[in-house]
Amino acid sequence: MFKTPEILKHKDFSKLYFAGFSSELGSFVTDTAIMLLVFILSDGDKRFLGSSRAIFLFCIAMGSLLGGPLGARLNKRNLLILSEVMRVPIIISLFFFHNIYFIMIANGLIGFFTGIYNPIRQAVINEIVPEHDIKKANSLFGGTMAVLHMAGPFLGATLYNYFHGIIQVLSFDLFTYALGIYLLFQINYNFIEKDKNLAKSFSNNIKADFLEGYRYVLGRLDLFAMLLCTIVIGFCIGLMIPLFLPFVKEVLGKNEQAYGISITLFGLGGVIGGYFSTHLGNYFKASRLFLVGVFSEAFLMALWIRTTNYYLNCFVGFVWGALVFIRISSQLNYISVTVPKEFMSRVHSFLDLAFVVPNISAGIILALIGNKLSTFEILNITSKVFIILLFASFSTKGMRDLLKA
Repeated sequence: MFKTPEILKHKDFSKLYFAGFSSELGSFVTDTAIMLLVFILSDGDKRFLGSSRAIFLFCIAMGSLLGGPLGARLNKRNLLILSEVMRVPIIISLFFFHNIYFIMIANGLIGFFTGIYNPIRQAVINEIVPEHDIKKANSLFGGTMAVLHMAGPFLGATLYNYFHGIIQVLSFDLFTYALGIYLLFQINYNFIEKDKNLAKSFSNNIKADFLEGYRYVLGRLDLFAMLLCTIVIGFCIGLMIPLFLPFVKEVLGKNEQAYGISITLFGLGGVIGGYFSTHLGNYFKASRLFLVGVFSEAFLMALWIRTTNYYLNCFVGFVWGALVFIRISSQLNYISVTVPKEFMSRVHSFLDLAFVVPNISAGIILALIGNKLSTFEILNITSKVFIILLFASFSTKGMRDLLKA
């Protein structure tokens, strides 16, 4: 029988958890369907996949840039609700407009409010969950992201292929947003006096808040090293994600349904990784688990693109997914333990940006070279760059501090 995680006994956290699970599941489903639609509308042109990804992630970056400072100054629960509400009319517009450029812009606007949502949600976890349970909460969210990686793309690809269109997928997304909004309204979260005083103690503008957070991260060599790792991962994954579908079709010789299954197995590995991260955290330091995950990912990417047997490729993806979510959970745990609460939302914003901005650069590069090199050639070069940059960063003092932390 399935045993409910103990951390969900915290009522407000359980509402936040299911609100996030619901709306993010809808987002993963829709993101997959939109990518398939763009791929079809562009007649398989990889440049459009790169451009769409770059626009989406640029908007996420802008949202994340605002999310941290806004979360430090305003009622976080209300900001979460607002970011959900603002995505609804954008989704509705996609029922009526199927021009490829409109779709790319609308998807970017969805990304903007997603960018605001994510760092604020993570900061709320650290405020509503008792300190001794934060690791469990982060681990559960890490595992949840794995489930979303597993179920979202599979559902998106399956629904898109079954209905031969995006309308039903958008309807499902609207339902998940509505459920998320309802649950967020039920959270007993007050913008308490200490938060007001904290907000007043900051400079009177968001730019000053951002700079304060920026100086804090630069002053911590271990966090800066974590940012460097995230930047490298962000760039390489930014090239891999939009090429995942072309890779499955061109290199592995499979269809969209096989793509959905491949992504599902990656997510299933993430579920296992998210589960074991809690137990591994009892025996190993979060900083070391993070580094093991980072360096393992680099080698697994190189192995993944060279494994042309579909079933073996899925297995490599499964192992890769497990290590990705061990890394994510360890990163969240490390930040929760070592970063003061007043800087929490901004540090998460910087980590989001450290992943997203290189993703944008990768998307732009793909838009420029998408039709000049084959899918395998682009991924092969990317995997080599991944390994070289990570080993180069290992010599920095910040990386050694992170290893010793």
